[in-house]
Amino acid sequence: MKISRLLIFFLLIPPVHAEMYKCNEGGQISYQDKPCKTKGIEFTPNKDISAEQQQTAAEKLKSDLAKHNEQKRLAKEARDKERMIQAQEDRANAVYKKAQAIQEQAKQTGRQADALEKRNDYERDTRPYYIINRQPTPTPYLGK
Repeated sequence: MKISRLLIFFLLIPPVHAEMYKCNEGGQISYQDKPCKTKGIEFTPNKDISAEQQQTAAEKLKSDLAKHNEQKRLAKEARDKERMIQAQEDRANAVYKKAQAIQEQAKQTGRQADALEKRNDYERDTRPYYIINRQPTPTPYLGK
């Protein structure tokens, strides 16, 4: 979008030309805005471009814009794909942490069950108990 605005800006604004000089110093040609120190001539660039050049520039602009839009679309797709992958990783991490918490809770429950079982065994073994025999045991007859 910026490219098209820039092109429109330069096409619609009347050209403002400063004086330019084409200088030839030691076989080197240079262009500058101040008169040459040695030999040189005033240079006036072409002000108008042909219809063919305008058409070529417009086509190039369209192709550049199409490339730019395609790049933006591909970048957006890549960002969206990256976000989706990140969300899946976050969900997987949450499930993993939940599984770890459940496993830890199961271990804790097992430890509590073992402690209760030991306590019950201890109380069962240390509790006094009495055997009450209501029927007397018969004594053997020795025979005299």
